[in-house]
Amino acid sequence: MNKIFYILLSGAVLIGCQSNGAEQNRYILHKDIVATEFWVGEPSNADNANIPNQASAWDDEWLRDYGGVDDPDTRDGYYPAGFTPKENPFYFALPFNDFDENGNKKRDIGKDIPWASKSDDPTKSICKNRWIKITTKDGKIAYAQWEDVGPINEDDKDYVFGYAKPKSSFNDHAGLDLSPAVTDYLKLNGKERVDWQFVDSSNVPDGPWKKIVTTQNVNWVDEDKRVTTDTTFQWQLQGKINTSYDAELYDIDLFDVNQSTIDQLHKQGKRVICYFSAGSYEKWRPDAGEFPDRVKGKKMDGWDELWLDIRDAKVEQIMSKRMDLALSKKCDGIEPDNVDGYSNDTGFDLSASDQIKYNKSLSTQAHKRGLIIALKNDSDQAKELEPFFDFILNEQCAQYNECDKLSPFTKANKAAIDVEYDKKYINNSNHARDNLCKKTKEMNITALILPIDLDDSFRYNCK
Repeated sequence: MNKIFYILLSGAVLIGCQSNGAEQNRYILHKDIVATEFWVGEPSNADNANIPNQASAWDDEWLRDYGGVDDPDTRDGYYPAGFTPKENPFYFALPFNDFDENGNKKRDIGKDIPWASKSDDPTKSICKNRWIKITTKDGKIAYAQWEDVGPINEDDKDYVFGYAKPKSSFNDHAGLDLSPAVTDYLKLNGKERVDWQFVDSSNVPDGPWKKIVTTQNVNWVDEDKRVTTDTTFQWQLQGKINTSYDAELYDIDLFDVNQSTIDQLHKQGKRVICYFSAGSYEKWRPDAGEFPDRVKGKKMDGWDELWLDIRDAKVEQIMSKRMDLALSKKCDGIEPDNVDGYSNDTGFDLSASDQIKYNKSLSTQAHKRGLIIALKNDSDQAKELEPFFDFILNEQCAQYNECDKLSPFTKANKAAIDVEYDKKYINNSNHARDNLCKKTKEMNITALILPIDLDDSFRYNCK
């Protein structure tokens, strides 16, 4: 779906700068406008014209950058329950975008947008993060920032910056879409008439809308960094790396693989994902001495590793250093393993929310470095974590009948990769491998049958 069709709202215009600078003399007051409600992470439905709100017109990772789903049914005051937003919960949408569907600034917007100037950066939106004042019929006032475009129409400049009424007939000609925090503060019922007007940031008074102010401008994901359901994959963690496979994405060990191999893969046009364990202590790693005893838990079942206390800040510091190493080795992304400790006997009282917090932190740190990141296993939390991860790598979902848990990624056109080790798939006993490949193809999952040592001693690819 094109960026411009993600969400909704309305705007105002400069009609002559008065010397007193009062907003009522500078920007048009839009009166009696139908305001509806929308929120970050809202699924597609009839009320939003079947347009999901995981992304916005200006931010392909809006849900991730906001910090979670802004569900209006689960609130803690003006905040969603369970997390503190990383961006302003007082937001809105209007039906105008200063970029076209190709991501280029529209021509002659200086004639329409009162604050536009010739010096504006062509790569940045001059609409995103602008403020408006909203007034209800009983005189209650709130302020909010412009974070999306819609509903449906994205070029209604005559309304947003002029005196016309909204030209869309959707939702009783709605011209403004408001976040749950705004509707809660104003005590609106989801579809009421309000007045609104652009205001300069310097004239926005203190209030709950200024506790978290959004500053990030456009964030459009580089198409070259996407890992889609069509992306081909190879995973090898031991032995000399076989670089001959026709795979776009190579997953290799961060510490053991030398720089020349990574450089060779890049020369072949492949992307490199670097593996490390983010949830267990491995005594043979070069940074093993940095782990204090307090973070080391019980031995992992079947592996010579110790679970880590992911709640400890020291663990996150070490993982950040590992990401820096991945960046210095020119890895394109990372695969942090063992990020499902909460569902295992770790020796620590880890909760599901502890795991969500830790995994989101890993994602944030990776994306700050420009690295893509895989969610390794932890399929029980895939639905909540999908917006924060670029693809999911799962072991043995077919063997344990859990492949349906990967669907949040495939529905978002992100790769879901299943790796199986069972002998029945290796030997194709009773057509087990044939049936596996048929089923995973139907589910849009990439399936590989590999040796459990991941040493490239054999490889069967279902694609």
